[in-house]
Amino acid sequence: MMMLKMNRFRALLLAGGALLISANGTGCSILDNGFGGGSQPTAYTPPPAPVEEAPAHAHALEVTNPRPAGSLAGTLFENTDSVDAVMPLVNVFGEFGHDSAAAPRFGPGGFEQVTFLDEGYDSDVEVSPDGKWLVFASTRHNERPEIYLQRVGGLSVTQLTTDSADDAFPTFSPDGTRVAFCSTRNGSWDLYLMDLDGKNITQLTSSQMQELHPSFSPDGTRLVYCATGTRSGQWELWTIDLRSMEKRMIGYGLFPVWSPNTKKDQIAFQRARQRGSRWFSVWMCDLIDSEARSVTEVAVSGNAAVVSPSWSPDGSMLAFSTIVNPGLHNGSNSNAYPTAHGGSQQDVWIINADGTGRRRLTDGNGVNATPTWSKDGRVFFVSDRGGVDAIWSARVSKPTAIMTAETKRANDPFASTSKDEVGH
Repeated sequence: MMMLKMNRFRALLLAGGALLISANGTGCSILDNGFGGGSQPTAYTPPPAPVEEAPAHAHALEVTNPRPAGSLAGTLFENTDSVDAVMPLVNVFGEFGHDSAAAPRFGPGGFEQVTFLDEGYDSDVEVSPDGKWLVFASTRHNERPEIYLQRVGGLSVTQLTTDSADDAFPTFSPDGTRVAFCSTRNGSWDLYLMDLDGKNITQLTSSQMQELHPSFSPDGTRLVYCATGTRSGQWELWTIDLRSMEKRMIGYGLFPVWSPNTKKDQIAFQRARQRGSRWFSVWMCDLIDSEARSVTEVAVSGNAAVVSPSWSPDGSMLAFSTIVNPGLHNGSNSNAYPTAHGGSQQDVWIINADGTGRRRLTDGNGVNATPTWSKDGRVFFVSDRGGVDAIWSARVSKPTAIMTAETKRANDPFASTSKDEVGH
């Protein structure tokens, strides 16, 4: 089984049919709202399995017996009546149903490992606005990913979701009291909202599209997310107003994140340079009167996909991942995602919001993916450098990982680009 924002990496998202839906290479554009507004959120009644205590009383869980994997039911845009139906998982390229081989083991290399597990994987990590809590998806107790909460610096976890579906891409509200996430519990990928203790789960979307990767606006009243367009056949960017439940399409792209900067509405996302391509770059757009304006390409590479953007707490910088030669395939399986032992290097970088000051944070060892920022200046990310897909962190303030001319290698994803680079 794979995972969603890059584990087996948002580089791997979840398992199922192999339909490619990628982003358009054109700018953000505005289309008519296909849903209309005014509908109310649907209250979701979770299964009777117990929910762990609130974060203040977090404790380790007992390992449960894994449930057998089901079979893929229905097609990509088709809702099914069975909650147990296995919906397709999505990799970092927006492709459904791809898997990868196991990656080799690497030493810690001076980075701090944050989560520890004996089996399964951790993925989709986010840090609370106060920097005290982590929320992430994991298969440590189940073959399908559930949502977990862990105190930064702690080891015990609280399981927030307990169901037979896939739960992924959790994100904190700006006040830290709620978590938005996506789940297949209703037959397709939809958005949900719950309290920090896992209670009061509310379903936010219920269309025939696959809706993923929610991100809160700075005031907590709206979400931006990506969805598979039933008409366009592409990944589209949507917003939903949590007060009126009005939904609006704002353009094309994948894995959007809303800037925490309260002075203007700004959204970062990844988009393919050409439709159907794995060669992604990172873009930004301003949201003015609910329309995308000033669409700008921020990070692009000549030999790597640039994916999974994440804002710094003040909105002045972005972190992202690079995947060298994303078009390469492993072995005889033409659908296999390239891993470290297959020759594809994956690293975490940071860059100023204007595209200058690029720095590499990781060292080229293992797969390093889906970064997210913390209030204290650390960047958390998912890596297999310890042998399993777990959460690690690195401090931005230390310049030891900066790429210089002396340390450039043939597979440097930015070797042929002209943007200013720190340490150059």
